[in-house]
Order: sequence, then C-alpha cells, then structure tokens
Amino acid sequence: GEGEGGSRPGVLVGMEPQALPYVEAHLHLFRADSLSDAAAWASTDPFAACGGYGKQSVHEWGMAEAAELRVPRGGGTAFLVHCLDRDGASELRTETRPRHLDWLKASGRVHLAGPLREGGGQPVGTLLLVSGDSAEEVRAWAGEDPYAAAGLFSEVRVSPAPETAVPETAAGEGGTVPLVA
Repeated sequence: GEGEGGSRPGVLVGMEPQALPYVEAHLHLFRADSLSDAAAWASTDPFAACGGYGKQSVHEWGMAEAAELRVPRGGGTAFLVHCLDRDGASELRTETRPRHLDWLKASGRVHLAGPLREGGGQPVGTLLLVSGDSAEEVRAWAGEDPYAAAGLFSEVRVSPAPETAVPETAAGEGGTVPLVA
C-alpha cells in the first residue's frame, strides 16, 4: 500500500540534514611521467568529463627537502593548504620567499610543503600539508603567511587530509608530484 501523500511505505520523500562537509574542490595527488600524462589522466575523471568542475588545472608539486618542512605526522588532523598565486606576481613571490620559508620552518607544523609549478617550471602556487585543530584555525594560520600578507595568493583552500591522502614517499624522481586541482 501507499503511505500518506502517495509515497510508498519506508521511502522518505525530501531531504534530511547530514553532517557531511561541503566539497569545495577535488585534489588529486599522484605520480606521472609528465604533466601531459597527468592532464590526460585527469581528463578521464568522470566528474570532469561531465563538466562538474568549474575549472581544472594540472601542476607539478616540488616538495621541499628541508627537515623543518618535513615534521613527522603525529596524532590529530592534517590539512591541505592549496594556494594559487595571482597573475603576474612572480617577482613578489621571489621577494617574499625567504620570509615565507622562515615562517613555515618556525611553525613546526608543516609535514610536507612545496611550490606548484606550471609546465615551464614557473611557480604558480603553494601546497602544504600541515597539522591543525580545525579548518578555521589552519585558515587563520595560513592568513599569517608572509606570502598571503604580501597579497601573493588569488585563492587559498584549506581541507582536511585523510591519513592516506599524502604518503610521506609521494614524491617521484626529483621530488616532484603532479597535482590536479
């Protein structure tokens, strides 16, 4: 038989609140032989194929080797901080880089860090894996980055990172990893 309003028994009509976070973006971190191979792989993403992303970009991630930027992950939550530079800001990045690196090292919370580069090797952003209490706390911390204070970034995204998201050995040859965002 049918329930009230013409719906079948046991079938809920309507939406229920869920305790699920809003998905702002997808970030794929993987090894590939080249950026063109990474772009080809990314084009097979079913969500991308149906136009589900507002935009998609492929960058190379060069992970820093400094021990202060490879603090072992302990308990607690790790977050990815994905920053894209504003256009025409390469000189600002170069001028601000020493203060940015000193700030990252002094924080003691960075597990992995490095610049995002386009095919020609030009830096176009930053990707960090850091510890934090909450996305809001990490977002506030990221706002203190000398790069952010100087106005380098056009976009900054902070997302919780599952433990399996970025293995300590993610870097391929030469310490770089293709990144699709």
